[in-house]
Amino acid sequence: MFVSLGQLSGLPPHDVCVVGSGPVGIAVALACEEAGLSVLLLEAGQEQPDAFAAGLGAGHKVDEQRHAPTDIAMCRALGGTSRWWGGRCVPFDDIDFAHRPPVPDAVWPIRHAEIETYYARAAAYFGIGPARFTAPSAVGSLGDVEFQRLERWTPQINMGVLHRRRLETSRRITVVLGAAVTAVHLDANERRVESLTVGGALGSLRITPPLTVLACGGLETARLLLVSQRSHPRAFGGIGGPLGRTYMGHISGKIAEIVLADPTSVADHDFFQDDGAYVRRRLNLSGETQMREGVLNTAFWIDNPPFHQHEHGNGVLSLVWCALAFAPVGRRLASEGVRVAHVGGQPRHWGRHVRNVLRSPFGTLSGILKILRARFLTKPRQPGFIVRNRAGRYSLHYHGEHAPHSASRVVLSDRCDALGMPYLDVDLRFAHGDAESVVRSHELLDAALQRGGVGKLIYRQADREARLAAVLDQAADGFHQAGTTRMAATPSDGVVDAQCRVHGVENLFVAGSSVLPSSGQANPTFVAVALGLRLADHLAGLKCAGADVAAEPNSSLLHEGARA
Repeated sequence: MFVSLGQLSGLPPHDVCVVGSGPVGIAVALACEEAGLSVLLLEAGQEQPDAFAAGLGAGHKVDEQRHAPTDIAMCRALGGTSRWWGGRCVPFDDIDFAHRPPVPDAVWPIRHAEIETYYARAAAYFGIGPARFTAPSAVGSLGDVEFQRLERWTPQINMGVLHRRRLETSRRITVVLGAAVTAVHLDANERRVESLTVGGALGSLRITPPLTVLACGGLETARLLLVSQRSHPRAFGGIGGPLGRTYMGHISGKIAEIVLADPTSVADHDFFQDDGAYVRRRLNLSGETQMREGVLNTAFWIDNPPFHQHEHGNGVLSLVWCALAFAPVGRRLASEGVRVAHVGGQPRHWGRHVRNVLRSPFGTLSGILKILRARFLTKPRQPGFIVRNRAGRYSLHYHGEHAPHSASRVVLSDRCDALGMPYLDVDLRFAHGDAESVVRSHELLDAALQRGGVGKLIYRQADREARLAAVLDQAADGFHQAGTTRMAATPSDGVVDAQCRVHGVENLFVAGSSVLPSSGQANPTFVAVALGLRLADHLAGLKCAGADVAAEPNSSLLHEGARA
């Protein structure tokens, strides 16, 4: 059932209030419903993005050389940022949960197996077929490097679209649109959530949910708790504690090209279908190699040259660039974050890209038609493409772990949104050790490729120091918002415990990538949903154990003011 903020005060009691209808919030709500709990799902935006909701996050201050602008990194609407992601689903690895000297602060209070058991349900939620993340390849064993791991891609990226009918027809889930939570109020002992302030364009009110799950994203969840900490200075680890710290993403880019010994073997690196979903293999250093070499977790895959670099001389890539660079068309073809990354900065060499197209107009047209057919005219849609060449030479993309650093953090600013919520000042930092790990991982991959007779790397920079500088120059994220409410065994080390419950607060939980103590090599959405499903089972267990989860009405009380 869908309702507006104005209807909230008249609703019957619910067992759980989930704040945020992004991919994790929807997953938690559906899993709670399956377990017999009633759910109030609050979404700050509407079914479609709107200007008022977008403005609530538009004033965050970021360094755009290091962090994506928040207007393309976050979305307040049903489905959240799943509207804009690529749909890549990747699990974490066992090595991510090990105690590793390079990342002594990346300590999980749970084992991988406790999350891994939820991968099958997460795969079903995303519609990616079975939770099968390995497949043999023709390459065989490469020693230090594994080439059997898969990433799986969801055919429908928007979880609000994929699960809308179920949300609408559910008797246990009530979705409230235009309902932004602006404060979490604790009792006098700071042991329980007493109420939430929920606001919108026309006013605000208080609700009193028995259990609250914050699933607002890495920045917005931290922001809400930081605002609430002003009224409760000892809560959430105390002012100056772990809340908002160890902000992570991933370190990614390109510093090398890969030359395949057998150019036809590129087929092993391309997308293929597996049980109704597209998959692709990734090159990974084995866990044993990572421990031996003291490097962070990094994945690699073959890619096209950057579209905006006209020197590639390829008409297909240049025509794709032209389409993306022409904003009215490009915004229909890709999310703004993806579009901007492919288009590159100024100056834009339109003439040289057009020249690439005209060099081989018929070959370009043929290639574009194949891409359009696979991308838009077939089901499932192909999530990407590789333009093959006879030389077997391709760009090599790396996607590496970003180590947690205490100084990488978010804090409240003195600027406020339309609901009076302070915006954030975001300080996302990357360290020399992050870059050193990436460069060393390339060296280990190159050695393994050459030993196996599979290929070799050709670096774009002449020496090692230049490669390190290039990695740091490319280091940027803001889409994979991890670590700001990290999971830890003690409140001095993190914000939530092993069950994703906020330390010291009996009925407040956090779901999402913000609880991750380490970033690993994996894109975080799939693992965050698996953790959300685990949390839903825990909440159902509380009810089975006799907790009076619906003892209070889920909404009540008073309007705190009206806004014209």
